[in-house]
Amino acid sequence: MDPIRFTPPLYEQRYEFVKAYINIHKPKKVADLGCSECSLLHKLKFWDCIEELVGVDIDEEILRRKGYTLMPLPFHYLDPLESPLSVTLYHGSVAEKDPALLGFDLITCIELIEHLETKDLEQFQDVLFGFLAPKAAVISTPNVEFNVLLSEKACFRHPDHKFEWSRKEFQSWAMNIARQYNYTVEFTGVGEAEPKSKDVGYCSQIGIFTKNYNESEESFNIKKSHTSVYKRILHVEYPSIQEEKYLRKVVLKNALLHADRLKTNFLQNLYPEEDEENVNMADCEKKTCAVSRWISGFQTPIEAEEGKVKPPFLEGDAIHVPLETLFAVPKVKKLCGSLDVLQQMMNGEILLSSDGSAVVYPLHVEHDLDSEMSDA
Repeated sequence: MDPIRFTPPLYEQRYEFVKAYINIHKPKKVADLGCSECSLLHKLKFWDCIEELVGVDIDEEILRRKGYTLMPLPFHYLDPLESPLSVTLYHGSVAEKDPALLGFDLITCIELIEHLETKDLEQFQDVLFGFLAPKAAVISTPNVEFNVLLSEKACFRHPDHKFEWSRKEFQSWAMNIARQYNYTVEFTGVGEAEPKSKDVGYCSQIGIFTKNYNESEESFNIKKSHTSVYKRILHVEYPSIQEEKYLRKVVLKNALLHADRLKTNFLQNLYPEEDEENVNMADCEKKTCAVSRWISGFQTPIEAEEGKVKPPFLEGDAIHVPLETLFAVPKVKKLCGSLDVLQQMMNGEILLSSDGSAVVYPLHVEHDLDSEMSDA
């Protein structure tokens, strides 16, 4: 029998299914039970809507070995996320109750339940749907009817599987849970067979459970007091612009890059063949007409969009770039919200005019933008 090859691979199709679900329903708090090598968590950690990501697995060694894939990298501190994100890994059994996973929008169990003994499976369903009671749960498991296309021998797909269900068996189990715990369940799957073998169903069958009720605050608080049994292996908070120190860095980065470009273009139009260090102030005064011509003819994309922003100008022995112009940069405006906030963030980080209305570039002092950004 020729082996079946799925494109993309079956495990990727399962992950893509979860990602598609998240795209539609936008959960903020997501947990993956039986997260193993943290592959799904790694794919979800930069989803815009997700603010809390948790993984639980019985294998502590693999969590410690793979947890590094969820750690922030240096560039995350240079380009912080727009929304907060925490990632936590717990060593523990999915058959045990722990309040750490209460109040979640989505809990996934991808190819997990078939690894559980009968007793653990019964406890697991009460833990997930009775105690944790997420707004939604996605459970996938092998469809044993598909196995005839995978092997001529009657055997499970993995030596650790305790069972593999037919579609009827899985749906019966899932609908009983839905009735018992007040959920609605829908069925689908991933890994389609060839048209001639469609009757066997999907290779991996999936149940999507949606909670039909809102839990009372009293009930939730009682559960919160339950003794914790999980062992925390990893907890990280990604830098985000929700923290003032990171917001300031992002604002300075975007505003000063634009300011430096305006300053450079201003000088190049005044002195196309001269170095910035050799600019003579007397010559600057003689070229007022040239400045006026350049101002009327030069527009940055931001200026073209805003129409009335102020261009750079000469005052004394320095070029001034108005903060009003920098505030017109869409990202700066979005981050700051007001010109006053921009001024507060720039003050003390960069040389400003006496009235705080412009970034100042002295013509006879070498201006190192990279140095200022690192100081910021």
